[in-house]
Amino acid sequence: MVDDPRRIKISDFPKDGNLKSQIEFVLRYAILAPSTHNSQPWLFKIESPECYIYYDPKLVLLEADPKTRDLYISIGCALENLILAATYFNIFDFVGYGPFQNKYHLATVRFKDYTGAGGEKNDLILGTITKRINARGLFSAETVPLNVINSVSSLAQEYSTHGINVHWVTDKKEVLELASLTAEGLKSAYHRSSFRKEMSRWMHNSLTNSKDGLPGYALRMPLLVSFVLPILIKWFDLGWLLSKLNYKSLSSAPLVTIITATNNDTSTWLKVGRLAERIMLEFNSLNWRTSIFVAAIEMGDFHKEVQKIIDTDQLPQFLFVVGKVDMLHKSTPRYELHKKLIS
Repeated sequence: MVDDPRRIKISDFPKDGNLKSQIEFVLRYAILAPSTHNSQPWLFKIESPECYIYYDPKLVLLEADPKTRDLYISIGCALENLILAATYFNIFDFVGYGPFQNKYHLATVRFKDYTGAGGEKNDLILGTITKRINARGLFSAETVPLNVINSVSSLAQEYSTHGINVHWVTDKKEVLELASLTAEGLKSAYHRSSFRKEMSRWMHNSLTNSKDGLPGYALRMPLLVSFVLPILIKWFDLGWLLSKLNYKSLSSAPLVTIITATNNDTSTWLKVGRLAERIMLEFNSLNWRTSIFVAAIEMGDFHKEVQKIIDTDQLPQFLFVVGKVDMLHKSTPRYELHKKLIS
C-alpha cells in the first residue's frame, strides 16, 4: 500500500508482473485527476484484460452538479490520465464509452500485454499528473505566448470530429465579462440554502485528515478561517464575498479556455473531460497553471451569455483559466487506489 498516492515512480512499473498488476499501477495515475469538490466519484473494476470504470452514485452532487455533467467530466479526466499512463507503458489497447447495461458503468478500457517495446515516452506528462493542482489566487499579468496556445490547440484537433471545440479568450474585456458571469453564477448558487448545505459538507479545515473534499489551504484560506468558514457557509449566504474573490481571480488570468460541444450527452462529457485534462496537463508541463471555474456554465442560464461572448451555437461544457501564480498551495488529498477498486 502506498501512503501518499502521488508518490509514483515510473521505474516501479511491474514489467515482470501480470497484466492485472500493471493495470493497478497505471490506475494510480487515474485517481489523481481533478473532480468537483474533490469528490473523486470514480470506481474501477479490473477483469483482465479490461478495466471497467463506474461512478459512485453516493457521490452525485445534486446541488452543484444537477445534470451530473461535471461528474462525467471528472471521470473523463481520470480516464485521460489512465490512457496516458497506459500508452506510456505500451499496454493501452482500446476505450469504449457504451452505453452499457449498468447505468453506473461509464467506460471500459482494454489493455494489452506488455512487450517491453516503449510506447509514447513522455516522462514530463506523467510527472505533471502527480504534481498538478487547481491553482487558486491571483494570476500575474504575464500573457500566454501565442505559440504556446497554438501548440496546445493541436491537442484538440481529433476531438473536433466529435463536435467538441476549444475557444481561447485573451481579450481583457471578454475575460472581465466571463468573470462577472462566474460571480453572478456563484451568487445565485449560494443564495440557495440547499447548495450551501451541500457545499459545507465538502469544505474542511486545513488540518483535516479527510481524504476527499476541499481543505482550507486549497482555497487559500488562513488557517483559523478554515475552521469557521464551512460552518458559516452552511447557515449564511456568503455568495457576495465568495463571488468577489472568484471574480478577482478569474479576471486576473491572461487566458480563459472554454470547451464547447454540439452534443450534450454522457459520452460527450467524458470526451470533454479527457480533452480538458490533456490540455491542462500540457499547460502545467510548460509551467503555466490552470484553475477551474464552472459557475457560469452550471448555474441558471448564464451559459447563454457565455455563448454570446465566444460567438458559438455550441453548448459550453467546461471552463478553466491559464496563467502564472506566485505561490502554490499543496495538493488536495486523495483516497488510495484500493479504496476505489470494486470486485
